Amino acid sequence: MSQQEYQHELTRFPIRELSARTKVNTVTIRAWERRYGLLTPERTSKGHRLYSDSDVATVEKILALVARGVPLGKVKNLLAEGGDEDVYDETDTWAEPIVKLVDAIQAFSSSRIEHLIDEYFLNYPPNVCRERLIEPTLEALAQIENKNATTLFVESELVRYTVLRLSAKVANGHQSPLMLFCGDNTPLWRLALMAMELSDTGLKVQLITRPFGMDACSEITQKCPDSLCVFYQDGQWRQHEAERAAQLLSSSDNLMLVGTAGLLAGLESKGKVFNDLDQCLRVAVQAR
Repeated sequence: MSQQEYQHELTRFPIRELSARTKVNTVTIRAWERRYGLLTPERTSKGHRLYSDSDVATVEKILALVARGVPLGKVKNLLAEGGDEDVYDETDTWAEPIVKLVDAIQAFSSSRIEHLIDEYFLNYPPNVCRERLIEPTLEALAQIENKNATTLFVESELVRYTVLRLSAKVANGHQSPLMLFCGDNTPLWRLALMAMELSDTGLKVQLITRPFGMDACSEITQKCPDSLCVFYQDGQWRQHEAERAAQLLSSSDNLMLVGTAGLLAGLESKGKVFNDLDQCLRVAVQAR
């Protein structure tokens, strides 16, 4: 190998590094390559993909486009034209999958729901799916008379899908998990989608699917000191619960509180108390 070829090799990196740098999971990157032709990686002699800084820039452009609602099928042409998303006349490209998902939920069809969720979550980042598919679907369901049953059912399916996806994710076995759990009357499906986003950054994530009280929160936080624990609670705590939360927050370096309960209790701690999951997610990634 010549010096020039050797230097060329040094500037290339594998798919796991592209995933880490862009926060897009490797399955989605491969789908963008195979199904949509959005990336053309080089290959090693053994067929392993190799990427460059220009691929990082391309993925960032793709993310910017799909975040605006541009369907993946139209992204390639926009990239060829310079990637100017302003030239895209946005139509409601998510209207059809929303209707299909609402219909599947109303039919209480696990297989149809899983097929739709899997199709979109494998091709789009979780935050895009949340904003463009899941939240509008739940808003549509809120207009339905039997919304309690349908909402509970789709939440169950989202959590089930998340657990399957997390279990299939290969993470560093020596890495302490980032533990996510929530209290009563708090939307577990939102925490599940956060779990997928965190997992896509390369973190080892454990989603606990049963509601926790403050005593249980205290026990798990104290017994897992190497794990960053995120406790999500909406609503309002009783006085003794708020006091317990304040004590736990001051004594635990590995706890983050997110949701309205902490704020209504007047708890303040920079980098440890958050209004919403998006804020908490960004800090949790930096903390790990």
